[in-house]
Amino acid sequence: MSDRQTQRQAHLDRPVLGADIAAEDRPGVPMEQPKGKLTPTAPESIERMKPRRGIVHRKGAQLTPVFGTAQPLHGVSGLVRRIAYSTRETRMKHWMMLLLADRVDVMEHRAWKLTKLAAGAAAVLFVIRILRD
Repeated sequence: MSDRQTQRQAHLDRPVLGADIAAEDRPGVPMEQPKGKLTPTAPESIERMKPRRGIVHRKGAQLTPVFGTAQPLHGVSGLVRRIAYSTRETRMKHWMMLLLADRVDVMEHRAWKLTKLAAGAAAVLFVIRILRD
């Protein structure tokens, strides 16, 4: 008999297998760690950040203890996102507005890059014109 078959025979009298087996009979017992802190310096609880004005999140959902504020909403895409988060998450309008905001954000980025490129080209042409004269 293989190991698997002998194991099945040994556990035939038990109604369930797996995590419901007594701790000393579990196959992973030597690998299990006692419950507690992962490190001795781990805090008991994480202090929650105070949300500032302009943070958007789902209605009814509580913010996580730590959340990012590095990229605030800006431009038309930010306005569309604020409108999207003012509607319920179960509505298609919410998700379509978020998709639209993503597309608008891409277009804003492309327009900004094009503006910078045009300004750089104009500066180069201006310098060339001055050097010719």
